[in-house]
Amino acid sequence: MRERRRLELRARIDRVALELFARDGYDAVTVEAIAAEVGVSLSTLFRHVASKEDLLVGVVRTGRAAIVGNVAARPADEPVADALAAAILQRTEQFADETDVIDLWRRAMASAPPRVRRASLLDDAERAELVALVGERLGVDPRDDVRPGAIVAARLAAAEHAYDHWLTRPPARSLHELTREALAATGSSGPG
Repeated sequence: MRERRRLELRARIDRVALELFARDGYDAVTVEAIAAEVGVSLSTLFRHVASKEDLLVGVVRTGRAAIVGNVAARPADEPVADALAAAILQRTEQFADETDVIDLWRRAMASAPPRVRRASLLDDAERAELVALVGERLGVDPRDDVRPGAIVAARLAAAEHAYDHWLTRPPARSLHELTREALAATGSSGPG
């Protein structure tokens, strides 16, 4: 019962934060305002979240790390660039349906400063893991061979461009569709 209440409160905090960020803009919203709107103390809020930034990018950080795991789980005989594209698309599938929560998150993230928006993308360690995985699949050492890094950079650049396009323009298509299109423009659309 206690765990269920904790999860319900965290979901309420997340939802209220998204609504405030989307309505007022990320910089204009304080953690005090979020706590007041939820009806909890600041100390209670911080028992559930590490920071204001975490309210916007915390869930995404977990999901973006899944891209590395998705690549590792792809069939060994799949072409490397296709495996990477499929792993990225597997991640963006959750954005295929434009639900109200996804729309709130998109508007909230669009209002955030660039450093916060960048936090939702892969970090240097995750990129290095992908380069190592691609090097392993190609049977080369990425420290000596430029191809693993180039493949990862091209696929991630396409995905990041789709993400930026989705954030900064009225969404005519889902992030998933835009990512598929961007990956296709770089030579692979992944499966399905």
